[in-house]
Parts: sequence; C-alpha cells; structure tokens
Amino acid sequence: MTSSPRGYPFEVIAYDVGQMNTLHERLTKAKEAAEQMQLVLNNLTGHLEGSGAAIDRVRSSAGDVAAALEKPSDRIERLSGIVLRYGTAVEAHGGKANQLMADVSAAQTALSTAVAEVGTAEDELGAWTRSDDYRAWSAGEETETSTSTLLSRDDRFREAVTTAQGTRDRAAEDLADAWTAWEREFEAWDDAYARAVASLARVDSGYISTADAPSLAALADADSPEEVAAIWDSMSEAERARIAASYPEFIGNLEGIPYEYRIAANVAVLEEASKTSWGEPRDGEIAKLLTELRRGGLPVSMNLFDKNQATAAMLYVDGFKYDPAQMMDPMVGVTNVTVLLGGMLTELSHLGDWGETASNLNKGVAREGGRGATIVWFGYDTPNYGTVGLMDQAITGAESLTTFLRGLDHAAPRDAVTTVVGHSYGSTTAFLAVGSAVDNLGVDNLIAVGSAGVTDRPLGDDPDAHVDYSGTNIYASTSPEDMWAKKGRWISDAADALPGGSHAIDPGSIDGAVSFDSNGGYGPNLDGSEPTPEHHDGTPLLQTPGHGTHSEGDAPIGFTGFPGGYLEEGSESFANIVEIVNTGDPLTTPGGYGSDDWWLW
Repeated sequence: MTSSPRGYPFEVIAYDVGQMNTLHERLTKAKEAAEQMQLVLNNLTGHLEGSGAAIDRVRSSAGDVAAALEKPSDRIERLSGIVLRYGTAVEAHGGKANQLMADVSAAQTALSTAVAEVGTAEDELGAWTRSDDYRAWSAGEETETSTSTLLSRDDRFREAVTTAQGTRDRAAEDLADAWTAWEREFEAWDDAYARAVASLARVDSGYISTADAPSLAALADADSPEEVAAIWDSMSEAERARIAASYPEFIGNLEGIPYEYRIAANVAVLEEASKTSWGEPRDGEIAKLLTELRRGGLPVSMNLFDKNQATAAMLYVDGFKYDPAQMMDPMVGVTNVTVLLGGMLTELSHLGDWGETASNLNKGVAREGGRGATIVWFGYDTPNYGTVGLMDQAITGAESLTTFLRGLDHAAPRDAVTTVVGHSYGSTTAFLAVGSAVDNLGVDNLIAVGSAGVTDRPLGDDPDAHVDYSGTNIYASTSPEDMWAKKGRWISDAADALPGGSHAIDPGSIDGAVSFDSNGGYGPNLDGSEPTPEHHDGTPLLQTPGHGTHSEGDAPIGFTGFPGGYLEEGSESFANIVEIVNTGDPLTTPGGYGSDDWWLW
C-alpha cells in the first residue's frame, strides 16, 4: 500500500515534538531578549544624562536601533506562534495518523486473508458439486450415501461459502472504516501544514504580499506533481515570477513546477549562497555546483543546508545551457532520460566526474540520433563504512527518490525512455524506490553496477509485502575484480534481523534480470559482427578493476593501480550502459562479446 483510497501517500508523518518545543522556547527567549534590548535602548534614548554632540548621537542611535528591533521582535513572535500551532497539530493529528497506520495494515491483512478463505470455500464447494455423489444425488439417482447425509454435506459447503463471504464483506467494511479514520487525521495534519505555510507568507508583510498566501498554501497542500502543475498553470506570469523570487528554496524543489522555473530558482539560491563564506565542506560544495553550472549542469533540485551533506540533482541536456535571460524548458525534444545514483561516501565534491559521465551518456545517445538528458541525483545522505550494511539510508533515500522520479515522469516527454543507473548502495536505494511503487515511477530500465545488494522488502510497514518491478527492465553487472560489492551484500546479510532488514540480494539474480559484462573485451567488429579470438577489430573496452565508478579504481576502499571504473568512458560497463539506454539491450553479456575467458590472455 502506497496510497489511500483518496490518493494520499500512505507514509509515516515524520516530526520531532522535542525539536519543535525547543524551537518554540528559543524563539520565545529571543523575543524576550529583543524586548529587553529595546527597553535598555529606549532608556538610553530618554534618560541618558549629559549633553553635547556625542551624547546626542548615542541617544539618536539608541532610538534608531530600538525602532529597528520592533519588526524583528514582532516577526519572532509570529514565528513562535506558527511553530506552536503546527507542533500541536502535528502531534495530535500526525501522531494519530501514524498510529492508525497499524490499523489500516491489520485490516488490509484481514481482508486479504478473508478473500483467500472465500476462494478456498468456493473451491471446496466446486469440488463437491463436481463429485459423483453430488451429480447422482442432484439427478435423483440412488447413491450409497444417504440422502440426509448428502443434504447435510451440501448445506455445509454452501454455508461455508456464505460465512466466508460475510467475513470478507465485514473485513472490507473494517478496512474502509480504518482508511476513513486515517484519512481524517491525515487531512487534519495536511491542512495544518498548509496553514503553517500560508502563515509563513505573512510573517513579514513588508516582504511578502499576503495575496501570495493562498497560492503558496495550495502548492504546499497539493498531493502530486500534476496537482502542483495545475495550480502553477492557473497563476498569472507575474504571480509565478513573484512567488519564485520570494520563495526560491520552496519552488526550486517542488515536483510539478516546470523545470525552467526550478532551475532559475536554484541558480538564484546558489549564487546568493556563494556571496557568504560558510566554511568547509559547504564552500567547496557551492563552488563545485557553480563549476558544473558553467559546464552546462542545471540544478533541478538543491538543498545546501538541511542535510548532513548538501544534496542536489544536476540535469545535463545535450545542446542546452542555462540562460537567465530566457525561460526555456530543457526537456523539449529529449528522447532518452537517464538518472545516475552514487553509493557509499558519494558527495557533491565528486560531481565533476559524474557530470562528465552525464555528458558522455548524452553523446552516446546523440550518436544514435536521439537527444539525451542525464540527471546526477545526489539527493540523499549516503552511508559511510559503519552504516553501509543497514537499510536506513536507502529507505530515506528511496522515499526522496520516489518523489523526484514522479516529478521527472511529469516533466519528461511522454515518449522518452527513462533509465535509472545505481552504483553500489545507489542501486540499493534505486531498486527500493522503483520496487516499492504501485506503478514503475516512469522508469523503463533499472541498472545496477557494483551493487551492494537489494532488498525484497518494499517501503512501508506491511511485513508480508514484496518489491515488484513489473513494467521495468532489470540489468546488472559486477566486475570479477569487485570484491567490495560482494562483501557489501555479505555484511548486510548479517543485518537481516534488524527492523529495516538487509540488502543481500544480488540484483542479477532477480527473475528476468539481464546480466552484462564489465570485465573488459572488445566492442562489435567494424563490420558489425561479433568479435572472436581470430577476428576482433572493434573498440577495445576496459575492464572495471575494482569497485570504483571513474578513475578511483577500488574507491572508496583504495586504489588498484589500474585506470577505469563502471562509469568511465571506454570501459565495457559504460559501453553496455549506453547501449541499454539506446536500445534496451547490452552490447556484451557473459560468454558473449568481450568475454574475458578468450581475450584477456
């Protein structure tokens, strides 16, 4: 279950009452401190003894500062009230909705059981009505079994069906009641959230027009990219420009807002952030994002300060570069969309290599006559050595990726082919997102390279549910030199008893998965034929020498002394990925093109 009958996302509402109480207390203290400072300054203005120009300047300055503190003091008070009201609502309604999720799950399980019992009862009745005894008895023929016994048997089977159907119908009613109760609390929380956003728009009436509050509340309250897009389209261009300029962090990350507006909003945030020194690693991350912007990267989402590490999604489109003077949709004419996810210890500082891979992928699409758009998605807090065996960060990342992919599905052209490529723990996250969704999130191809393993448990609390990749083609490759991918699955297997489970499954073992080589070899011969030991004049393809993606060899563990990685141009792995993006089939599969049992002599 991922959504309710009314389409609300069936997810835990995350909140921290302690944090909100602390924030409220600190805002209250800040308000008191501002008032005390105003009192002192006003005393200076009216009661500072002495005369002369210097004393007059002190009195005047004190009065100016006291007056300047008036609006911030009022603003703090309003913020404190917003936090208090939202905190009360989320604890009451969000907490209740979270508790009711167990009732919904139990009711769903009960209904599934009841439906199965109806099937069993109907099967038994069917077997009875097809039996020789029943046919003879119903035809009025003589049988060895007495008529009363046969009648009793017939009544028993039919009553069992009636009883099972009654149980099923009551279970369906119980589930409907459970959904109604949960949706009631979810709506109350959702309304409180929308009111909080609208109130924030009025915190400083001198900065934000209160006329924007209804539109902001509607955008915040929308439950899908389609709803967001409809609200956005209903606004005037002047209103859109005003809201985007006033709330760039909000608009730049809201799925359903056209990419051209999101990019402009995120560029504005990035350029403003670059004017301040924040210290490392933030300054380095901002500089890296600016570098990629100049190289053609387009920030379609970006959060510089709200995570353990800054996150962003950079879009690279063949032939498109950001121009602040023109508001243009970068996805027009795109035929192939690819999303790249990194694994353990992947950070924005690595964006340069990944951006180069995005550009190379787009070039590979262009060679076949298409137009590529590739997104480097660094949208989650990646694990470190101590947490890579757990599912926690994959779960959090998959929830964010699910939202992003739904937005991408809305933004991309209808006929574009979408491929998601996950390396290491990035494949754990990507497979969890796609496998948990009721649809395929618009993902046509799902590729794992050097996978740390995937799980069979989807997002949510249903212990009996399993991931489902219907509608998505699965591909996987692990270099024979990549010991760390295999160790990652083994380490995770030991964590299977923990609440989040493990990610010990090799994606190449999933039913229908297509495995491809990353061990080095040759591409197709110049005449298009397959290479053989006697004839191989195609492009030499490098082996992936370890666990790395680019030139880092066996990173994050160490260096192998050999160049190359899963996403390095010129590697067999990358050639296969490009071919999958273009055609749906890899160039080389185990035992086929490039098999190292004949060419690596």
